[in-house]
Amino acid sequence: MIFDTDDLHEGHDRMDLLLELKAANTSFKMTAFAIPGLGSDDYWDSLPDWIEVAMHGWTHPHPREAEHWSYEQAIDVLLCAPPRFVKGWKSPGWQISEGTYEALDELDWWVADQHYNDHRRPNGLHFHCEGDGDHVHTHVQNVCGNGLEEQFPHLLQRVAAAESFEFVSEVVRPWAWDPMPA
Repeated sequence: MIFDTDDLHEGHDRMDLLLELKAANTSFKMTAFAIPGLGSDDYWDSLPDWIEVAMHGWTHPHPREAEHWSYEQAIDVLLCAPPRFVKGWKSPGWQISEGTYEALDELDWWVADQHYNDHRRPNGLHFHCEGDGDHVHTHVQNVCGNGLEEQFPHLLQRVAAAESFEFVSEVVRPWAWDPMPA
């Protein structure tokens, strides 16, 4: 199972629920798409190693934060990633700019994405799309119908029954656009 949650930051992580999931299945591990501008290095470093931390915007003031970023803006943000973060990115609201794709590709980062961006994603950029494989996508807060608290009984059941877990970084693969699929 691939398990991820969006919008994690200092003071907003629902570690109580995440620790219950870990207790339900000691193999549990997950990817947190976190907001680096809303946390300190001490906080990021305090997260357990079964939580992979990837970038989710910079301060995520709204779901379209990175939609129009230039290459230069994206590079500046990516190069400021806290040391605890892996080289992974998900744009807030899934709204990603051409400049962000270019910066990710140049820096050899991976992207969590949606299939509606398949025609835009640079060839060779490592990616994973929500819903590919056995993927559970959540939010820290109750929003979009997939908040940790509002989905907790279902999540607890799924996690307890899962045989294995993978970080998003473990399932990314290089993108190859084929405008004329067979």
